[in-house]
Amino acid sequence: MNTIKHIHEVIFLIENNNEQWTPEELVEAIGDTWGTDVQFGSCSGTTFPKENALEFLLNRQKVVLSEEGKVALHSSMKICNGHEDFVG
Repeated sequence: MNTIKHIHEVIFLIENNNEQWTPEELVEAIGDTWGTDVQFGSCSGTTFPKENALEFLLNRQKVVLSEEGKVALHSSMKICNGHEDFVG
């Protein structure tokens, strides 16, 4: 059975390790942290595998890639409300 976490957990992971990882290293760090079969849920109810977490966050302007190709939080990133009841 897959572990399901809220996508905000990835934001917190990035925040704690800002500009440390390339996209590939981020996927590896996610797997090391929550397991290789982890999936993520969003506030809208969408669920997706760890390999799609970065694309999801880039599309919603929560993270950016630095000039060095490292994952960083977007300077104006805000976490939405309402995920407190998410069970994962």
